[in-house]
Amino acid sequence: MPYVWSVLAGLVAGAAYHPINFWPALFIGIAALYYLNRERAVKDRIKFNFLFGVGFQILTLHWIGTYVGSFAWILLVTMQATFFALLSFTKGLLGFASSWIAFEFLLRTFPFGGFGWSRIGFALTESPFNFLYPKVSIVGVAFIFVLIIGQIIERQFKGIALTALFLLVIALLPNDVHFHSKIKVALVQGGQTEKLDNTFENSEGALSKHFLAMRDIRPKSVDLVIWPENAVMHDPTIRRSTKEEFAAEIKRINAPILVNANLIDGTNGSLLIGVDSKQIYSKRYLTPFGEFIPLRSLVEKLSDKAAKVSGYIPGKEPYLFKTANGDFRTLICYELLSDKQARTEMSDADFIVTQTNNATYYKTWQLEQELAIAQARSAETSRQSAYVSTTGVTAIINEKGRVTNAYPKYANGALIDTVQTRSGVTSAVKYGNWFEFTLLGLWLLLLVSRRTFRG
Repeated sequence: MPYVWSVLAGLVAGAAYHPINFWPALFIGIAALYYLNRERAVKDRIKFNFLFGVGFQILTLHWIGTYVGSFAWILLVTMQATFFALLSFTKGLLGFASSWIAFEFLLRTFPFGGFGWSRIGFALTESPFNFLYPKVSIVGVAFIFVLIIGQIIERQFKGIALTALFLLVIALLPNDVHFHSKIKVALVQGGQTEKLDNTFENSEGALSKHFLAMRDIRPKSVDLVIWPENAVMHDPTIRRSTKEEFAAEIKRINAPILVNANLIDGTNGSLLIGVDSKQIYSKRYLTPFGEFIPLRSLVEKLSDKAAKVSGYIPGKEPYLFKTANGDFRTLICYELLSDKQARTEMSDADFIVTQTNNATYYKTWQLEQELAIAQARSAETSRQSAYVSTTGVTAIINEKGRVTNAYPKYANGALIDTVQTRSGVTSAVKYGNWFEFTLLGLWLLLLVSRRTFRG
């Protein structure tokens, strides 16, 4: 019976993510897992934690199978469920909470750069823990959340009181990020309803849809126009017809356009058109099996789709785009998962841009789940975000990680709104890596100490 409860606890925890999006479910599911791990032998805990992992991710990541097939979906869920074994080898509140950080570290780094999609910090921006994001980062939010769950299960009222006092102190600490100015942006959503990826299918139709969506932008009404990832599947500086269309639009609206395209150098790149200087950034954190194929010869035997993926060359350097009204960095889809790019490198950005292509996962809850990750990144950096998608949800996210304006999914048009530019650096940005290393060190210390489980 405990094995059934483990799976059910994982399923409940998964309800914190879209499409259900009920964050208390995460609290209930992890509390049940903690209870199941109490006073159990290590071999039993490994089984419980694995089964929890399966339940936790089987529905949350179901959208993956809509493109790569059920085999890859089940394989990914099974592989990532084995990472939950890291929760099995230390005891006590600190042991469980720090082991969760070790698990999520493995999740986001291994293999092939990891797939940290289901980190619990990505599901708590709408919770009372929201104020912690800029102070302790996504990592710290996860640790504190799990620690409090353990304290409640163990009825450690003194510990709960001390944690509450700590949180009060954290809440009172000043956030060294300040409002600077505003920039008027137009986020262009093509409303793509057909598959659009680097196999180049439906690329011309997508380009036409995004130019059509420009009709919503009046002349001299915005400071910056932003197109989503893969809206242009060729290099717009090379093809004459595309180059001329962009030039005409820039002249009409009197504003530069940030365009993402397949550049001539083989990268997935974003370039700012309509400014005097050459400004280009190429995506560095590529999607495994989507933008590059690890172990290609083996994978092609398992899936006929692998041969269609041409693969990108990763970019090499970060880039800060500069405009007359504010500087920004862009995250190209999968880069939202990178703590380095989505958090640490944002220290000098006035606001965040995220360009994504969700057309491959049209009509799945991947769309809302990715938006939730962008919300968490805004919260920990205290930066507003312009989030633009080929299909939606295209949105403006404020500095607390809340969506303030959104364009309907699958609609064709432009979301026009104002984004605040902000200066200063949160402690999450400044010390986020140290928070994680310290908690990983704590886990290792507990792992090798006498407090290690011997069951």
